[in-house]
Amino acid sequence: MKFEELNPDLVALCQTADHFHMAETVIGSPLRGLDILSLKGIERKKNLPVDVTNLLIIYFFTEVKGTVYHRNALAKLYNHWVSNEVFTFSKAQEMVKLDMQSQLGEIDRL
Repeated sequence: MKFEELNPDLVALCQTADHFHMAETVIGSPLRGLDILSLKGIERKKNLPVDVTNLLIIYFFTEVKGTVYHRNALAKLYNHWVSNEVFTFSKAQEMVKLDMQSQLGEIDRL
């Protein structure tokens, strides 16, 4: 995913939106049960700043919207970002350039 191609309004929303609103905005329709389960998996985690978590949500849901995915995939990706110390928005911008499927595959090999 190219950060530069993201809608600037969506990026600005990263600073203030809650996770559920952010995901619904990315998807462009009401959240499905699977989407809600995925978001509940990171709802109480506070390891990453809000703006970084919301960029992760943009990254994740841009890739998976409208498809079936493993409900723990978002939580795994969140933990992967924590273990890679993605604590700043600029570091998160670098991470979204990477292929999400390869990151999830790397997690499963650990």
